[in-house]
This record gives sequence, structure tokens and C-alpha cells, in this order.
Amino acid sequence: MERGEARRLFDANADTYDRVNSIVSLGLDARWRDWAARRAVTRFEARVLDAFAGTGRVGLRAAELGARVTLTDISPRMLAVASRRAGEKGLRVDTVLTDLTADPPGVDGPFDALTVMWGLRYLGDPAGTLRRLAALVAPGGRVIVVDFVAPTGGVVTRIAAAYFFRVLPRIAGAIAGRQKLYHELVVTTRAMGSREHLMSLVREAGLEIVEQHTMGFGLVVGLVAVVRTTATRG
Repeated sequence: MERGEARRLFDANADTYDRVNSIVSLGLDARWRDWAARRAVTRFEARVLDAFAGTGRVGLRAAELGARVTLTDISPRMLAVASRRAGEKGLRVDTVLTDLTADPPGVDGPFDALTVMWGLRYLGDPAGTLRRLAALVAPGGRVIVVDFVAPTGGVVTRIAAAYFFRVLPRIAGAIAGRQKLYHELVVTTRAMGSREHLMSLVREAGLEIVEQHTMGFGLVVGLVAVVRTTATRG
């Protein structure tokens, strides 16, 4: 998706984004964010970069767990929602309005962990962007990726896929008139492909996957990867 289009689309959806996500995910999205945040925060005051943070709910959960968090996004209205929510929770986070696909990405490291939740799907060069962002993480640090994938599996997974690909955009449109955003979600999920393809993107970025977890009836995959030490990079 072109960056200007992405900014306009997410700005337009900022105020209803979280509410609609909770409804269409049947409330499971909170569990997915908690999974990502807990794997990012390995010690008190760990420095965590929440990339493509949107309304910041992954990063804010990490802050609740004791991390020092930087939220980054291309959408000013999304970050405004994140800042407001941080204030309501009494959390202190940094926010950076920047295009993370740029080189350099507009934020300085090093960080102990990087979270990318629902971010890779919208990028023209996901592996290249992830590689540049991972360079902001200290050697031995973690990169947590969570995204939707085209599922494979049994009857339950096929039912979940039918809901996701056919019903979800209509529900989102009926709830908040935001059908275009969720149409993009479905289109980019088809383009993202399988869990194996997502894993290949992470490996192409030079990262070593150490944990994988399937969620959301096979529709959501979480990956934990580590940044190789200087001696093992190549």
C-alpha cells in the first residue's frame, strides 16, 4: 500500500479502530497483544520499539509490564489515540511520527526488543524493512512478529477462514462504516500467504526464529526471533 494512502486510511479509522477490532476478533485480540508484549519484555525497563504501533496497544501493554516503550507510526491520529490512552493509564511512553519504511527509519536505537504486529502485510519490501528495523535492536535482542496468515487445516480452521475472508469486512462496515480498511486486511492477508511464507520473510531479514505460536483458530501466527550477535551475522 502506498504510504500516503496508508496514512489517510488509518487516520480515518483511528477513533473506531480498537472497538471494531475487539468486536470482529471476538475479543481475542487482547490475548494476541499480551502474547507479543510478554515476549518483548524480558526484564524490567527493557527498551521496546513498537513499530507500526497504530493506537499503541501492544506497546502500552509492554509499558504496563515495566518496559520503556517507543511507539512509532505513520498516522498522527493513531498516535494521538495512543498518547491519550497512555495518559489515562498513567503510563509514560515516547511517540515518534515517522515512516519506518524510509532509510534511515527516523528512530534511534538500540532497543532490547522490537514488536511488529499487523505491520509487514502493508509493506512493499517487508523483509528489507524488517532487516533495517532489526538493526536498531541490540545483538541478542528479540523481534516479535504477529500477523494474519492464510490458514490451512481442518474444519474449525476453514470455518474461521470463511468468517475472516467473507464475513469480517461486512461486519466492520456495518459497525463503523470502515469496510475499506478491513477489505485491505483481507487482500493483504491473501498476499501474505501461509505461516511458512511469513517465517521466510523473517529469516530473509537475517533473524533466527526461536518460537512460533498459532492463534485465532489458525488465522494468526506469532513469531519470536533473535538478532544474531556480531560474530554470527553474515
